[in-house]
Amino acid sequence: MKRFSAGRRPPVRRSAVWLGFLTVTLGLTLSACGGSGDTPPATSADTRVTPLPGAVQLDWHRQVPLPFAHRQPIDPAQLLPPLADLALETPETLTNAPRRTVRVYYSDPLPASSPYRDGGSFHALMLRNLLGQYANVDVELRPISQYQAGAALSSRRTFYIGTVYDEPIPAAFLDDVKAGAPVTWIGYNLWELGSGLEGLGLSYRKLHTALTPEQIAATFTTVEYKNYAYHKYPAPMEINEVAADPARTRTLALARDAAGDRIPYLVQSGNFYYVADNPFQYITPTDRYLVMADSLGTMLGDTSAATCRKRAILRLEDISPADNPEGLRTMLDVIQELRIPFALTVIPEAYYQGVKYDWKANGGELLQLYRAAALGGAVIQHGYTHNYHGLKTPEGDSGDAWEFWDKEAERPLAALTPEVAERRVRTGRQILLGLGVRPQSWTTPHYEADTTLYPVFNRVYPSALERRMYQVDGVRAGQFFPYPVRDAYGTLVLPENLGNIQEGYLADAVLEAAEANRNLACPYASLFVHPYLVESDYTGPDRLSKADFRKLITDIQAKGYTFVNPLNLTLRVLP
Repeated sequence: MKRFSAGRRPPVRRSAVWLGFLTVTLGLTLSACGGSGDTPPATSADTRVTPLPGAVQLDWHRQVPLPFAHRQPIDPAQLLPPLADLALETPETLTNAPRRTVRVYYSDPLPASSPYRDGGSFHALMLRNLLGQYANVDVELRPISQYQAGAALSSRRTFYIGTVYDEPIPAAFLDDVKAGAPVTWIGYNLWELGSGLEGLGLSYRKLHTALTPEQIAATFTTVEYKNYAYHKYPAPMEINEVAADPARTRTLALARDAAGDRIPYLVQSGNFYYVADNPFQYITPTDRYLVMADSLGTMLGDTSAATCRKRAILRLEDISPADNPEGLRTMLDVIQELRIPFALTVIPEAYYQGVKYDWKANGGELLQLYRAAALGGAVIQHGYTHNYHGLKTPEGDSGDAWEFWDKEAERPLAALTPEVAERRVRTGRQILLGLGVRPQSWTTPHYEADTTLYPVFNRVYPSALERRMYQVDGVRAGQFFPYPVRDAYGTLVLPENLGNIQEGYLADAVLEAAEANRNLACPYASLFVHPYLVESDYTGPDRLSKADFRKLITDIQAKGYTFVNPLNLTLRVLP
């Protein structure tokens, strides 16, 4: 994710990276065991499970960074005085609004002896995180077998995520749905409502299953919502078809197949909503996941979206003491010219081939860091070393290797206890404060850590600008957010939902993701860019000229977005 120096051919390796996709990091092989396509029977002897969330991963050629060859120490007279370590606080949403309870029920986890993991509890956690956009909403998560009569009738809304085909659903839940409780039903098992479907103006038709490449290409891979065509990732998939009486229901989104045939995707019948598939699987920056994320406000009766404005976040990534100052200087020239707020992630201490690179030894880059802070840039700590220094060998190079997750082995680092992790975070923070730079938030290197460490980061930084990893019931995967949320770890997570310019995902793809998000009620367009892309000696296919970088920003502005300081973002309040 870094640049290389002129005159030296960079080594190349293949590596898995985030490109707006969820990456499953478990060695599990799952397939969707779909239905026959006919209306399902009242009982079934087999158990069918949906795929894990995510499982979408790209390989690309990443250039291992080479340190800037012409570093010069900074003049001591140019150093800023050290800063005191003050407690950090996030902007709080001040409200006297009453607390609201939302309940999320999911398919009971399969027995540990099962070779499958249906991911239901993980999908419920993803939904819980999205509901974290509201400061006054309390979310309860439970398997559907634990449903108690009347619970849905006493909630602001109740969600059921059906990921196990034809699982037993408590009669009390079905009765409360029929009684008009505010319920959103996602995925399988709608047919268990029986005659209650007729009362909702719905009837169950069939389960569409696509497993082969030919079937996948022909099936319902597009979701039309608010005049935009969202995508389903082309993987083994299923979708339920229902018929909706237009006199008694509203179809808010349609699924379209390759032949142009359409079926209801999101349907409302009074207090009841139905989502025809599981929108938490295989999510991407232009995915129908955004339809679900946006519709939550409507389902919860939130009318405040009319006051929302389109906001954009620009983040300059992997600012390191080993860098050529040309890249950061060029980007800051554009930012200063356009007068936009921005953020930058800073690596406190860098290592290349085991050699330490100190900020004071690279005066040109440190002065550009000072300039960024003087321009109002929100400084965000990006790990301690952004490599395995002191944790394992080989330790890798800063900006290229992970730090809080053993990526090569896909497991936690044995040497990285919570105490060691916190010490690394605080050591990096002290380095930056000692330089006269105040980091105010956190971004995990490569967005990936042992999930037990996120609460540790939260002790130092109550906010983070990133995507995150979560783990439930043997499922480990990631999630991005299209708006600020307080997640299951208690962190205020600031959105990054457009990805970054890299080989295979260039400016047009970033702008298309901005367009997909522009359609939402409270839209954000948050991206990050590496300064090495604009360096004169960089010749990769993702290279940007200064004019290209300026155009990327102004094209986002032309879509109606206003760039903001991410540290000023707050949660919403549900009336």
